[in-house]
Amino acid sequence: MAKTPSEYFKGIPQIKFEGKDTDNPLAFRYYDAKRKVGKKTMEEHLRFATAYWHTFCGTGADPFGAPTKNFPWLQNPDPVQRAMDKMDAAFEFMTKLGTPFYCFHDYDLVDEAPNLRESEARLQKLVDYARQKQKQTGIKLLWGTANLFSHPRYMNGAATNPEFSRGVPCSSSGKKCHRCHHCPGRQQLCVLGRP
Repeated sequence: MAKTPSEYFKGIPQIKFEGKDTDNPLAFRYYDAKRKVGKKTMEEHLRFATAYWHTFCGTGADPFGAPTKNFPWLQNPDPVQRAMDKMDAAFEFMTKLGTPFYCFHDYDLVDEAPNLRESEARLQKLVDYARQKQKQTGIKLLWGTANLFSHPRYMNGAATNPEFSRGVPCSSSGKKCHRCHHCPGRQQLCVLGRP
């Protein structure tokens, strides 16, 4: 039986355009998605996207301190369920904000596992879950990419690193990024990393 997602942003309705004179702190004052500017709507001109890593992966830490955010969707000890909870929160947030697109790096979706096979299996589960969420909400993937810069193994480069053991995970990330990010409605594939 499928788990019903929790509501994480309780009491917050969908954010709407209310005009510049509104006193509602959670309303758009100038952005009216359906207003035409020239031949296109504002929504067509301004393709807003939620950056998954900034919005749902940031810990609030800085170079001088520990993480300061304690999100309710990051409490489950199981990494796959925790990632699904985070995705539930993300799609709730994007739906309420009215963001038509999102973007992510592969391991923004789920923590890497101790080995490549399990990492890829985890990622595939989350990509399948993302497809379900996209279908339910109409939110599209603007772009997806492989993170070839955060892990210490990439400190001397990713694809161009002369050490073979560094190139294997890089190649795997690129391959699975291309395969897994083939989500319906995806606008772009962006491969980002150190040269």
